[in-house]
Amino acid sequence: MHVPPEFQRFVECFWQGSDREAADEADWIKRALKLNTPQQQVVIKRFLSQLLDSNADISELQRAWKSGSSGYFIQDEHIRWFFVQIRAAIKV
Repeated sequence: MHVPPEFQRFVECFWQGSDREAADEADWIKRALKLNTPQQQVVIKRFLSQLLDSNADISELQRAWKSGSSGYFIQDEHIRWFFVQIRAAIKV
């Protein structure tokens, strides 16, 4: 599946230490989303919906995450949950 540049840019909003000021993962995700425009968030949400609804395997989820330049690694057993949380946090 093609990974849109909006998602690749969004992934870059997560770097080692970017979670230090966040109260929890939900707050960390919200902080990252604020670095993206509402239009970008629409594309991110659409992409995540397509990816998750297609029941993509772990390697496909990791490929999508690694398509951006995140300095933060998400473990295999956590990535699907993390993507679901991101999608749920987008309110546009």
